[in-house]
Amino acid sequence: MNACLNLMRKEYRMTRNAALLTVAILIIGGLWLVYLSYRYNIGIVLAPAGMLLAILPFYPAMYILKSLAWEWKVTPHLWLHCPQPAWMLLLAKLGVALLQMLVIIAIAAGLLLLGIYINPHPDQLGGYNLSSLLPLVVEAGLYAASFTVAAGIYIGAWAALISVANAMAGNILGRFRWLAGIAVFATATIGFGQLQQTMIFKQITHWGLINIGLHNLPQAPRPDIIAGQLFAGEILFYILLTAGLIALSAWLIDHKIEV
Repeated sequence: MNACLNLMRKEYRMTRNAALLTVAILIIGGLWLVYLSYRYNIGIVLAPAGMLLAILPFYPAMYILKSLAWEWKVTPHLWLHCPQPAWMLLLAKLGVALLQMLVIIAIAAGLLLLGIYINPHPDQLGGYNLSSLLPLVVEAGLYAASFTVAAGIYIGAWAALISVANAMAGNILGRFRWLAGIAVFATATIGFGQLQQTMIFKQITHWGLINIGLHNLPQAPRPDIIAGQLFAGEILFYILLTAGLIALSAWLIDHKIEV
């Protein structure tokens, strides 16, 4: 446990300045958008929040790709021959990336709520006041944050494997080692996209239906609205796949990557 914490501290120190700069830019830019939404239209703060939500699932992947690229280039002997196993190092990087992403989510959510709270034009909020909208905003926000974190972990696991594939192919493909990363990316997108359409995948994963309901819609015609559906089988499948990707990446680092 202490080793994991020490590795996470190391990751934090390595990226602290960049993370603080990102947070500062987010706060300053967000407050400016809140001010503009107060003067003109609430959409000025809602639209960037939606764009940020679409980008954030890729944050851990970008962090891991950048961090591993730096490790391969600058400190391969220290990193690959440290006493900790590779899975611990990968989890430390993923953990710091998720913590940074959660901070960004919390700041963005606070700025969004502030923009809604100070909005002087009730007609822009559909005629509802904050007290009636706040439960719905919080509920939808929790769903969105949960999905963002889960997607970030999954995509981050694929990013680790892409980076490891690039490193392994360096001695064989030379400067064209990026082709190995392209192959892994194609497998993650096209390959699994095709797999999801097969009957076998549906038979394995389509069990344990979970309805995602919105229970706080103001003046809803019924107590709750079904906003989406998930299967417990799919959740279990992607949890196992994510763990497998990280385990495979760690094994390849420990046994196949030459310094």
